Amino acid sequence: MRAKNITREKILNAAQERMVRFGYRKVAMDEIAADLMMSKNTIYLHFKSKVEIAKGLFDRIETRINNGLKEIEKGNKSPLDIISKNIMFFQKELSPWFDHFLKDIKLELPDLWQDFIDFRTDKILEIKKLIEKGIQRGVFRKVNSGLAVRVYLGAVDSIINPDILEEEHVSFQEAIEAVVDIWSKGMLTER
Repeated sequence: MRAKNITREKILNAAQERMVRFGYRKVAMDEIAADLMMSKNTIYLHFKSKVEIAKGLFDRIETRINNGLKEIEKGNKSPLDIISKNIMFFQKELSPWFDHFLKDIKLELPDLWQDFIDFRTDKILEIKKLIEKGIQRGVFRKVNSGLAVRVYLGAVDSIINPDILEEEHVSFQEAIEAVVDIWSKGMLTER
């Protein structure tokens, strides 16, 4: 059984490398098999189709993100720290997947795309709960937590554009820190 799982992981690793780089649509099972120096029949013993491989990759992403977010929450007490680290982790994990893989999934596998949207929505609701927890603790002032999440995510989405980062001469990390600072403290001085 263990050897079967190892082979399955190798197939997912090879598929991930290709699909992140070229997208779902442009990757053929023959290419994955060639990368692994195994027959397509061996791949089909583990995955019935390319669609199943895509689902396996999505399950892997989801598990990795969920585990990472749990670790962040365990290691931090401040709702603001948890929110900012969660968003940075989420963006870091997902950003390689957007250009090709997720763009193709949206068109080619709408059910899997909907699973992704549902997953992202769940993560947004978790951030909303963290904001509400911060309001209850007096860390945040009373605001509409749903709008606060949207403002924060909108800011993060706009600054992850490489052109903007280059134009402003900041790294991704510096840009996220600036968003957290502006979002959590505002722009006004204490006067």
